[in-house]
Amino acid sequence: MRKASSILLVGLLVGLFGLGAMAAKETLMIYTSVPIEIMTKIEEAFEAAHPDIDLQIYRSGTGKVTARIAAEREAGRIQADLIWVADYSYFEELKAADLLHAYESPQADQLLPAFVDKDHCYYAARVICMVIAYNTTLVSPDEAPRTWLDLLNARWSGLVVMGNPQYSGAVKVLITALAHRYGIVYFEQLRANDIAIVRGNSKAAAEVAAGAYDVGVTLDYIVRNNRAQGSTIDLIYPEDGAAVIPSPIGIVKTSSHIAAAETFLDFVLSPEGQRAIVELGSFIPVRPDVPLPEGAPSLDELKVLDVPLDYLMGNKDYYTDEFVRIVMEQ
Repeated sequence: MRKASSILLVGLLVGLFGLGAMAAKETLMIYTSVPIEIMTKIEEAFEAAHPDIDLQIYRSGTGKVTARIAAEREAGRIQADLIWVADYSYFEELKAADLLHAYESPQADQLLPAFVDKDHCYYAARVICMVIAYNTTLVSPDEAPRTWLDLLNARWSGLVVMGNPQYSGAVKVLITALAHRYGIVYFEQLRANDIAIVRGNSKAAAEVAAGAYDVGVTLDYIVRNNRAQGSTIDLIYPEDGAAVIPSPIGIVKTSSHIAAAETFLDFVLSPEGQRAIVELGSFIPVRPDVPLPEGAPSLDELKVLDVPLDYLMGNKDYYTDEFVRIVMEQ
């Protein structure tokens, strides 16, 4: 009887210590526009290195992520600990509203200065580019569009697809940059050439790869990933400039898990983390000491479709509304 009691006591102690170990695992919530299949792999790599942290993910397009944050602010508290989306100007809005935690990451010195907020409220964690994609069965490299203006050619009437700027932050940046360069008449010309609009960049790339459209406007890493899986798709960095988007990550100031959030941010910016996003997502890294994805240009080689930050912040919503009115509603 005494032996049975001892065994029972040991079992109870093991159970209690087991529960204690489970309780010690800290939960961290990130809101992100990084595709879930890539984000899940990043989560696995991070948790392998930090088994005491359980990273939870809410993933949607930048537009839905920002709408959720706005609703939570209205309700009294942002539920995310970290935010990682495509629209870099959005982080300036968050900073201006005093919603971001200032943190000087030990990795900051290894990043290009352009990727570090001067107040250390956010950091670029990946570089993504809006580019022109084409179906390699339907379009030869020689005849594929080389510039954004080429998409207006009658040759591509009804044969081009792109994502919705209301959903995709990257598309919102692109259309603002295009309007800045070519004027709002560019939207009217896209409409006249019967461009198709789908939800987001992954869908646009999938439509091109499937042959539903000859040409698409999408993100470079999506094309590289699809091509690596055998899809008949390739990309062109436009000669008049790709929309180069440093996609930032920042910590929410009201987070109850600041230390864990700093740990994740440091991981993403570290050599290990940057190698992971290159290998798992084919993103262009923000560290010069991490090799590029296969087939990706260096940042020095990229011609940029430039849009000043102040212009982007002041006009992106206006141009999104105009794009919807001109291209999508008529």
